[in-house]
Amino acid sequence: MVIGVNPSDQTITISHRDIPHYMPAMSMPFHVRNPADLAGLHPGEQVEFELVARKSGSYIQRLRRIGGSAVIEDQGDRIVLPSNPDRVSIGAPMPDFTLTDQSSRPVRLSDFRGQVVAVDFIYTRCPLADVCPRLSANFARLQSRFREKMGKDLMLLSITIDPQYDTPQVLLGYAKIWSARLDGWRFLTGQDAAIEIVARRFGMNYWPEEGLITHTSQTGVIARDGKLAAQVDGSSFTPSQLGDLIQRELEKTHAP
Repeated sequence: MVIGVNPSDQTITISHRDIPHYMPAMSMPFHVRNPADLAGLHPGEQVEFELVARKSGSYIQRLRRIGGSAVIEDQGDRIVLPSNPDRVSIGAPMPDFTLTDQSSRPVRLSDFRGQVVAVDFIYTRCPLADVCPRLSANFARLQSRFREKMGKDLMLLSITIDPQYDTPQVLLGYAKIWSARLDGWRFLTGQDAAIEIVARRFGMNYWPEEGLITHTSQTGVIARDGKLAAQVDGSSFTPSQLGDLIQRELEKTHAP
């Protein structure tokens, strides 16, 4: 996962999985042999690359994005996702919104200005263990990693895409399943139309199908100044990778 890009130094910081027999999983900067490979890359994107290590130094090559495709597979069918003109670009302000939390209290995004905010989209009836439950497990790991910063420097927001079923009471029960500390991890619901507007700003696509909800997966990280700092597609990333992305934002001290 891309954590940061520095074209002037021709480097990219990547939180990577184990490189067998060579390097454990960690976050570190890599020199990029071809500076053109950095063009258009943003924090949160997932990449593949080759690492070349020599006595004289190391660099990466054949750097390419993975995931984030406009085509998804659903039960053997290929579905072309429609374009989303409402999606907020990296570095642009995330518009404010108001939803309702698990305690039936109104929550505005702007309430957390000055904090780093991570946002994902789930629904409590999701039957796929590698999607919504994995996203919630990732947030649970973040809650543990950043225990001292939760509710002060970091806020986690899980927004349901099934608000007709996921009432505040249902979300409160779901929060208890994940041992969520509600001062730093809130579960939000609201009117269908309001949630759809927010979801589209983060690049979400979802629709009802045979009693369930087919959906893409997006996780966003909003900087202290309210601008979208990173966008992660899918759910295959590790909690450590998302944590490294958030850690980088927490280390920035600029205020709104």
